[in-house]
Amino acid sequence: MSVQSELQVISGRLERGEIDSAQYLEQMLRYVAAQVGCARAGLRVFVDTAEGRALRCVAMYDAATDHMITAIDIQQAGGAAYHERLQRDGSVIAARNDAISAGPLRDYFDASKVVSLMDIGFSVNGVLFGTFSCEQLGEPGTWTQRQLQSLRRISARASLTLMHVVTASIDTTPGALWETSTPNRLATMPIPLEPEPPDK
Repeated sequence: MSVQSELQVISGRLERGEIDSAQYLEQMLRYVAAQVGCARAGLRVFVDTAEGRALRCVAMYDAATDHMITAIDIQQAGGAAYHERLQRDGSVIAARNDAISAGPLRDYFDASKVVSLMDIGFSVNGVLFGTFSCEQLGEPGTWTQRQLQSLRRISARASLTLMHVVTASIDTTPGALWETSTPNRLATMPIPLEPEPPDK
């Protein structure tokens, strides 16, 4: 099944209410880990904290344990060199001892026992919103062009759905009670009533 088809299946389950946001993220990150071939697959978003800008982990899947795990924030958004490269190239590939990993990113590597990562930024309306992250543990390997392109395709296909998932909030307006799929939306569209006949 193609990347687009698989992502449509997962997104369709969310849209139809068959799964919730947490299940969507788990299924998505399981798919990323299998498709790219990495020890961990995660999703991070940029947030402002008391310590400065950070990359907060929304969800992280660990292939070795086959479970979702918690992951710490990458403080100060990984450092200036990391952020500049992500803005310029849309991706960052880094190992623990690379120059780009000096500072906050190396602190993350040490605390999480990560030896290398491959991050792809995802944007919404041209604004960098967060990253898909693939991580390796143990011995550092070389990320291939195939892995990079695979993660880039997934990011491009999933970014809009992800933006809605990670910023979802409870909306109490009447429209929020309607199903969002096209058939249900059409079935619940307001239809004007027949005008009352004029008084005779």
